Amino acid sequence: MLFLSPRLAAAAGLLDGGKTVADVGTDHAYIPAYLIQSGKCTHVIASDIGGKPLENARQTLRKYGLEEQIELRISDGLRAYAPAEAEEICICGMGGTLIAEILDAAPWILRPGMHLVLQPMTHSEDVRAFLCGHGFVLRREVCVAEGRRRVYCCISADWTGKTEPVPAGFSYFGTLLRQEDAAAKAFVKKQYLRVKKRADALSGAGIHPEEEAALREVIGYYFENGGEV
Repeated sequence: MLFLSPRLAAAAGLLDGGKTVADVGTDHAYIPAYLIQSGKCTHVIASDIGGKPLENARQTLRKYGLEEQIELRISDGLRAYAPAEAEEICICGMGGTLIAEILDAAPWILRPGMHLVLQPMTHSEDVRAFLCGHGFVLRREVCVAEGRRRVYCCISADWTGKTEPVPAGFSYFGTLLRQEDAAAKAFVKKQYLRVKKRADALSGAGIHPEEEAALREVIGYYFENGGEV
């Protein structure tokens, strides 16, 4: 039985199962292998942009005898997928800006029943901004610590078709400000410090006043919703 790292286990745990899952940027295909071995899914499509990552995935499938249940393909994001092929999409281990770009390039994901599980390595605010602006509602967010310093956030979202304006601060912190666990608190604190550092740098340099003002609004949102210094 394959065991996942805390980061990947959190993402796998947010998937509903019982559906065809597309694991985009699969690399070693650890999540697809786990989904099949655990019985959560019976068919997974695992894709990556190049041949080398897919060879890593192929080795995992051979090791665990999963070649018949996991389909491998080369795909730049979701470009090699047909609209009806998957009801759940999992994207882990990429920057948030890239994840948002991948989703934006696949308008067919904007349909009832679509469930996304996303684990951005950086700039989770870009992911939330895309989701909220394209009819998705955040179902759940989970933070996990891995090693001594890294904390990761996994985002689960469903498409409803309803778009509502959200404060910029929500894009940065999502639902995590309401969570009491240590990992979530560490994640939002790190986000706050990153925003504050950028805002202070702009203030000190006397440049980009509009960007600084927007970041100060994010900082205000942080404190108004229970954030701590």
